[in-house]
Amino acid sequence: MSKLKLLTTFLSNPKQVITMGIQALNRKQSEVSFEKKNLDKYGRAQLPTLDILDLVPGMQGTIHSFAYLNGASMPTIILMLKALAKRMPDCSYMEFGSFRGENIVNVADDAKDCTSITLSPEEMTARGFRPGFLKVDRFFSKNKPNIKYILHDSMTFDFGSLNKKFDLISIDADNRYSFILQDTKTAFSLLKNDNSIIVWHNYATDLENDDIRQDVLAGILDGTPPSTTPTSIMFPIPSALSSSGATSLRA
Repeated sequence: MSKLKLLTTFLSNPKQVITMGIQALNRKQSEVSFEKKNLDKYGRAQLPTLDILDLVPGMQGTIHSFAYLNGASMPTIILMLKALAKRMPDCSYMEFGSFRGENIVNVADDAKDCTSITLSPEEMTARGFRPGFLKVDRFFSKNKPNIKYILHDSMTFDFGSLNKKFDLISIDADNRYSFILQDTKTAFSLLKNDNSIIVWHNYATDLENDDIRQDVLAGILDGTPPSTTPTSIMFPIPSALSSSGATSLRA
């Protein structure tokens, strides 16, 4: 943007420009603070990276019910979730945050049963979600027989009431540090056995260029037991796409 255009934008609405600048500065300072925390506490500002084809050799498949709209997971992430569910006999899948339901409705083809905890319409309204979000809530997945919905905030729900453990858990709800931290701790308490897997979303915006969300990484690391090392996933298909998720691998 040219200097003249910047000046014109500022003069036309100085309050908005100043507010946006302060918000951007706060976000940058927060990222720097979390990066320092991750380096000081864990000696890392990025997870080790694994090629998805090393995790799921020959991964291929088909997804359906995909909107190609804002807020959706990448198709490769949905394929990975399906591939992981498929290799687990009678897979029980848990999802934190569903939005349109694109992930869970595709995974439901390969899992025995699926459970989602996601905000109720009343909770979304109270948090100021725009009407368009409420309109498409669970759009793809409301009538799938092997999908159970829990319309509740994961921060306050009593997961012990489920009396159930899961093979595969996807965390894609609120991406702020405190929420990632608690959802991660909860997810580890819900794992069925040492072969169970957790997948986190929105860990990176551009993994190839080391553009890591340090607040999300801090929530993952702080919520993960010391004996477990999370690993980020690189997708080589259809080209060198990078994931916005990280998978917890357990020895």
